[in-house]
Amino acid sequence: MSALPPPFPPPDAASASRAAAANDKPLAVQIVRGGATVAFTSYFLFGFGFLANLVLTRVLAPADFGVFALGAFFFALLNLRPKAGIDQAFAHHPRSDAEASGTLAVLSITTGIASFALALIAAPLLVAFQYAQPVIVVLLALAAVGVSDSVMGIAWVQLDKALLFTRVSLVAAIAFPISYLPAFYLAFNGGGYWALLAQNAAYAALLLLGLWFTARRVLPEIWRVRWTFSKTLARQFLRFGVLAGLATIFATLVYQFDNFLVGTFVGAETLGYYDRAYRIAQWSSILVGSVLTRTAFYAYSRLQNDLARLTKTATMSLWIVTMLAVPIALAIFVSADELVLFLFGAKWLPSVLFLRFLVVYSVLRPLLDDANSLFIAVGHPRRTTIVNIVQAIVIVFAATPLTFQWSAVGTAIGVGITFVAGLAVTYYFVRRTLPDLKLRQAFLVPGIVTIITVALSIPIAQSLRASNLPLVVLLGIEIASVMALYFGLTLLLRPRYTHARAQYVWRLMRNRSISALEDNPIP
Repeated sequence: MSALPPPFPPPDAASASRAAAANDKPLAVQIVRGGATVAFTSYFLFGFGFLANLVLTRVLAPADFGVFALGAFFFALLNLRPKAGIDQAFAHHPRSDAEASGTLAVLSITTGIASFALALIAAPLLVAFQYAQPVIVVLLALAAVGVSDSVMGIAWVQLDKALLFTRVSLVAAIAFPISYLPAFYLAFNGGGYWALLAQNAAYAALLLLGLWFTARRVLPEIWRVRWTFSKTLARQFLRFGVLAGLATIFATLVYQFDNFLVGTFVGAETLGYYDRAYRIAQWSSILVGSVLTRTAFYAYSRLQNDLARLTKTATMSLWIVTMLAVPIALAIFVSADELVLFLFGAKWLPSVLFLRFLVVYSVLRPLLDDANSLFIAVGHPRRTTIVNIVQAIVIVFAATPLTFQWSAVGTAIGVGITFVAGLAVTYYFVRRTLPDLKLRQAFLVPGIVTIITVALSIPIAQSLRASNLPLVVLLGIEIASVMALYFGLTLLLRPRYTHARAQYVWRLMRNRSISALEDNPIP
């Protein structure tokens, strides 16, 4: 059990009114519909971002992406705001009144400014360790953007806590495409890594304006009162949030230490290849995790005292991961050569080897993120911290010597060892949190289907390559065959279970027969 702050006071009238309004519809409908909106927007952003980055990748050099990735690692290491866990603490707090909102604002902005100050202090140290000037420029630029994000995040978390996912998604859907305009201009005019920085800065500025405008319109009761700062509440937020935030510190090592190893000991150009491979490998976890991380966290928070419904929600999350993330990852694994050649061109083919390693591990990311959301939402942030500490230790002591031995391939192997260790510890804690969760039912059939799909898909792909088909046709057939095999085998091995869950999600989205579905849980 984690050490939690003293019990919070009961919700005020405004919060109670909002809660009552939110409960006009069943929670399942709110979460699934909100999740569907987040999913649609995420897929739009993913699709547009994919096309935009495809252009940037063909124009910019691998070293540009390597420099940006290494600078982003140092900023993530120094960024205090996520490490303070302020957003999670505010979401866990039962009220959104003037005191809670004011305390959130002060803590958020203070950590943003402090992060920028740390970046200024770190810059001469990086010079002393002979890091290239562009890496330091990227660090300072991202730290400046982080100050803007600390203000923007206040409005974002208010909207998310009110389950207004649609509003946030709409703002993001408008801001994201516009943010690439300065990036394209710089990329086509020799701007190099500055094009990547311009996109980040423009997106942050547009989100700041859009989310604050939206929050003031749809949550007027919050803004009619004068916000106040409470030292007592700040301590409570930090006591809760730091435990969750400690996990972020170690998560930075887990998810970005490989960039540090490759960029520092192998080179910026190799890091560029590695980074592009990592980005492709993350497609499955982005498409699934971007939905689960936000919607599941607030669902878990509301259901933290209802173990039966909490278990049911967690089971549904696992099913979504196995039905969406796994087949996408398998398709990328099988078609890696053709995919990289089609997307980026021949100059990026060194990324293929890294991609095949990294895409296998990317399936585990949504499972880890979903479990971490569960631990934080139910008041056990220490478990997330323990998982990330274990992973951080493993990646430092496994990936570092492997990098010295086998260069960037060794780094990728170390990442795999890290994810497996994290998954083992995570689901030990998941079983303690949800003792009735049937992990064997969740993973056995998908595991069998995965093995059979890979065993059949690889020889199919090899025979297709010998037929001299056009590249785009070959790629399409490879992906379609993997998807058809995975979904077909899943339906063959457990047809009723799969059909029932798909029907459940469909009915929730259409708001039909909700009470009947809740009275008769899915087998």
